Amino acid sequence: MTATTDARRNRAGWPAGQIALGAAPWLVAAVVPWVVLLVLRDRMPAEVVSHTGWGGPDGFMAAPNFVAIVTLAFLFQGAVFVPALIKGAQTNGQYLLTAAVCWGFAAGEAYLLAVDLHADARGSGLNHAQLLEAYNINWALHGPVTAVLAVVTGAAGVLMARKAVRR
Repeated sequence: MTATTDARRNRAGWPAGQIALGAAPWLVAAVVPWVVLLVLRDRMPAEVVSHTGWGGPDGFMAAPNFVAIVTLAFLFQGAVFVPALIKGAQTNGQYLLTAAVCWGFAAGEAYLLAVDLHADARGSGLNHAQLLEAYNINWALHGPVTAVLAVVTGAAGVLMARKAVRR
């Protein structure tokens, strides 16, 4: 190992660029719902849809509690992806695929959560039954947008992974 490579490693011996590669998309994903909640706070009902089953929305909770739980889930996913993106035993293809999945999933999940909170924001002042009628997500639009966003962001993750390995 060269002196420059050693200088770029943290105390645990992990390459700093690869740590950032795994953590960054999930940190951004964790911030997005809070920003959306802050922007839409005046339009949010007392409780938002927190779970959707086959028959539609069937679970509710206070918006800040819902966003806090989702934030923890995003941070947990980041904690899973960071060690997976430390280039080690996996092949280069596996490493690049992991980066693509990490970045693509983070972007897709953050986008869908923003869409969900926006759908909830239409229900200010409504009870659960009324919110169920107002809660409508145009999946013909948001499904493909999520897929394209995930693919494009996944490709960006691959490009950054290639750069992180070269350092």
